Amino acid sequence: MHDATDMETPPRQGSVPVGSAWRIERCAALAWPAAVTEEREGWLLRHSPGVTRRRSNSALPPPAPVRSIEPVERFYRDRGVPVRVQISPAEHHRELDARLAGLGYRVESGVAVLTARTGDVVAATAPADTAPADTAPADTAPAVTAAEATREAVTPAGTVAAMAREAVTRADAVPVGAAGSVPVEVAGDPGGWLAVFADLDGHSDSETVGREVISRIAGPAAFLSVSHEGRAAAMGMVVADSGWAGVFCMATRPDLRRRGLAAAVLGAGARWAAGRGADRLYLQVEKDNLAARALYERVGFTYSHGYHFRTFP
Repeated sequence: MHDATDMETPPRQGSVPVGSAWRIERCAALAWPAAVTEEREGWLLRHSPGVTRRRSNSALPPPAPVRSIEPVERFYRDRGVPVRVQISPAEHHRELDARLAGLGYRVESGVAVLTARTGDVVAATAPADTAPADTAPADTAPAVTAAEATREAVTPAGTVAAMAREAVTRADAVPVGAAGSVPVEVAGDPGGWLAVFADLDGHSDSETVGREVISRIAGPAAFLSVSHEGRAAAMGMVVADSGWAGVFCMATRPDLRRRGLAAAVLGAGARWAAGRGADRLYLQVEKDNLAARALYERVGFTYSHGYHFRTFP
């Protein structure tokens, strides 16, 4: 056991206020429910047997400075699984991250959290001749640019942006406006969509995730899919909560990429979210997935904060 009793230095300021990033993380935790969830000393502890996704089996730290990791280690030790901490937002938990590194926790999976105004995504994904005007409220806080917000990334922000733009250029991407002509099916419950998820998700635990995670989502959710020649071609899921909507499970069949399907799913999800009163969107994407990040940037997403995991042993 490790007792990090000296973690009392206030976290350094990152790209967004810690309260805003924390709100997003709490919304995301509710949108992706764990089988077992407990709160101890401000920590959100999650465990989902049979599910291999890190966020389903990790501890989310409180926004305040962390005094001890003992409750976290005890929770996972009692279940016979590795101790895993989601360092989020990474910009505000540098001391916690450094302490865990010193204790031998290995780093895993760098993720970028992006946000957008819902109206911007609706406009960007509509056909060019029918794109609606910006519907974002005038008093909405301005988005933080990627260049301002990626200081913690391994690759400098400007380099990430340039590499992402180059990835789209190499891919000869379809104009985002073409997304408006792609038919997207929107379902209000997972039902038949789980078969689409199992087909496109590409993980060994897809059926378990569908049964133990997705089927347990409590909030309003939209399950989106695109078909091509009778087969699942693209998918996504959007979960609304308190003015925010999270975008999850984005995937496109490899042989059908660069045809505007992902943008069509994003657009349909944004329209659904707007109808549920969610004027802001968030999503999580691996930092090295430059093509996906470039697409999200083109439809209006900008960097909010980052996270990664620390795991022991």
